[in-house]
Amino acid sequence: MLRHPSDGEAWKHFDRKHQSFVSDHRNIRLGQCSNGFNPYIQASSSPYSYWPVIVTSYNLPPKMCMKNPFMFLMCLISSPSNLKASIDVYLEPLIDDLKKLWNGIWTYDVSKKQNFLMRAALM
Repeated sequence: MLRHPSDGEAWKHFDRKHQSFVSDHRNIRLGQCSNGFNPYIQASSSPYSYWPVIVTSYNLPPKMCMKNPFMFLMCLISSPSNLKASIDVYLEPLIDDLKKLWNGIWTYDVSKKQNFLMRAALM
């Protein structure tokens, strides 16, 4: 039974492969989704489309991780044509940020009153 991404085999494989990431519970696991839609329902012949790119944190409990307050709109791509072939161009800044987060950024842990190297992984 899959109630949360942590129940899946991919999550367990990631945990086995990246022990240094798993060892610090403050590291963040992210999920990303996007889906294009045509805003002009009446004009179905119009190829214009929008592609919201949403990121959510999987560190939250199952009841919270897919709720609106915890979903972050990273970018909204608008295009006069279908983006399937060129969406990677628009996602490049997000990919650059995710690479930096994978390597780690220094941030402050208010509960321990100290800085630490926080990492994030896109699951």
